[in-house]
Amino acid sequence: MATRPNPAAKNFARFVKDAATRAGYAVNSSSGDGVARIAEKTGMSEADIAKILKGEYEIPADPLKPLADALDVPQKDLLRAAGVLEGRTLPQDRPLTVQLAAQRLGIKSPKNVAAFETLVTALLDAEKRR
Repeated sequence: MATRPNPAAKNFARFVKDAATRAGYAVNSSSGDGVARIAEKTGMSEADIAKILKGEYEIPADPLKPLADALDVPQKDLLRAAGVLEGRTLPQDRPLTVQLAAQRLGIKSPKNVAAFETLVTALLDAEKRR
């Protein structure tokens, strides 16, 4: 029985091929030089690199996804905290401002941002008076 190709593996293959080509690896050559160079640089086997490029590599399920869901935090934040991902600082690393909250909520119009700021300020003042 033939197995159906995994669309995620095919998308991953396209992404890796494009990135490898931009990085100067000859992954489309028949010599296999690009595959060998990537394998050497990553410590992965040439067979796994070839499978990735063919869209036949089964991407392991991320064990942090259920943890992220249980904690109600973005999975990317867990991966950054674990040192797996690099990038922007974690949200708790910088204070949450009203402007940043508006941005994260998708409030873009200057008029709506100003209204949001007014509402939040009023709510915070009311909390202080409680």
